[in-house]
Amino acid sequence: MNVLIVDDEPHARKRIRRLLADYPDVVVVAESNSGPSALEAARTHRVDVILLDVQMAGMDGFEVVRALANGDPPIVVFVTAHDTHALRAFEVAAIDYVVKPVRKERLVAALDRARALLASRESAAVGERLQKMLAELGANARSGVPPALPHHHGAARLEVRDGESIVFLPVAEIDWLEADGPIVRVHAGRAVYGVRDTLSRMEESLDQATFVRIHRSFIVNLERVRELQPWFGGDAILVLREGQKLKVSRTYRTQLRDRLNAV
Repeated sequence: MNVLIVDDEPHARKRIRRLLADYPDVVVVAESNSGPSALEAARTHRVDVILLDVQMAGMDGFEVVRALANGDPPIVVFVTAHDTHALRAFEVAAIDYVVKPVRKERLVAALDRARALLASRESAAVGERLQKMLAELGANARSGVPPALPHHHGAARLEVRDGESIVFLPVAEIDWLEADGPIVRVHAGRAVYGVRDTLSRMEESLDQATFVRIHRSFIVNLERVRELQPWFGGDAILVLREGQKLKVSRTYRTQLRDRLNAV
């Protein structure tokens, strides 16, 4: 769950970030101290949930919500020192309204509601894709046209930073990718490059036949895999050709085995 923190008070942003640090499924992709910078962050990153202050100079939280209304807006949780805007917050479809000083249990409750809504959205999206696929299969069956299997080949090169320079790295040279806060570390041989993006968005740009997600923090090039070792609790350890060891969470283990068998 990618979170954007928006508050004009540095200590308030720091406190929220500290409270979120205990939850491994929550990634703070950016912080903003104003409405305009929040809009820029929302355009730059894939944001699932925005923790949004109400009163900010120049552009308040409600103006931010209106500006984000088009397309696929993030889930909004207002976090404010004022309890007088709650009714208005729910009128703009915020899922929660947390009053400062923020208590951990209150923030956790808001995040639980956000998780549930995200899961509901994903379930609905999967259902829509399934219905579309079934409709296409039915149309193809009637016309005698064999169904086309979708495959995303991905980009041939990846734009990464090496100090002050921009390097166009051939994707075939990538060994694995690692999420590190707002940065994705791209490992290619002995070189490590930084990309200011989310791992999920980069996953969408890579060849799905070659790269596979093995953990919420890792994507690996299947051609670099040497062995898969069992681990505790249903997890596993993936060993790459050069000896690097990456944890495979049980959520992705079956998918990884299927993909390895298909290579």
